[in-house]
Amino acid sequence: MDGFTIDNSLVPPPLGLPPGVTIHKVESYTSNFVKSGQPTYDFIRICNLAANVQNNDPGSVVKNAMAMLKPGGYIEWDELDTARYSLVKADLTNPASQIQTLLKQIHHHFDMLSPRGWIDSLPDILGRYGLQVEGSQHRYRLPFAYAKIENDKSFKEFVDMSYRFADKDEGMELCQLMATAKEECDRMGHMVTADLVIVVGRKVY
Repeated sequence: MDGFTIDNSLVPPPLGLPPGVTIHKVESYTSNFVKSGQPTYDFIRICNLAANVQNNDPGSVVKNAMAMLKPGGYIEWDELDTARYSLVKADLTNPASQIQTLLKQIHHHFDMLSPRGWIDSLPDILGRYGLQVEGSQHRYRLPFAYAKIENDKSFKEFVDMSYRFADKDEGMELCQLMATAKEECDRMGHMVTADLVIVVGRKVY
């Protein structure tokens, strides 16, 4: 099994990986994936690339993945639809003003930093590059029992995004809002979550 990552800072050293697993650091928009010059894999899973997709078009990523995929092989793309973070309340009467303010700002900044409208079009995008899409896109949302896990994951994404701002004052203000929103979220028992979008396509030639 081969893994490809754009940032290997969190990847264990080779001795810490299971037998037969190798991790490669690559740039997702270059074509240096296929070292042998021939398709290598029967199955490729792509996930969590939304922040790195350029010009709202992941076509180059699909093209590079297709070059690695054998005829008859499958690509599965899993992506959090972070352009549509939403609030789920355990109790509809509990206030959530800080969280709602935060989500408005988060959606605005996501649109500016990395538009993600392409996620809805993933089936068409995969089809454009010769993949036969199995069904359509599938959307999954974790049940409320996973609220703490979802909140921790969502707020970590928000913090990571705030570091990308050139305007440090704006980033600091957002961090302060995140802190109050997270406190409100935990205290009132809310969940902040995004759908997981899954699309599967088969290379037919």
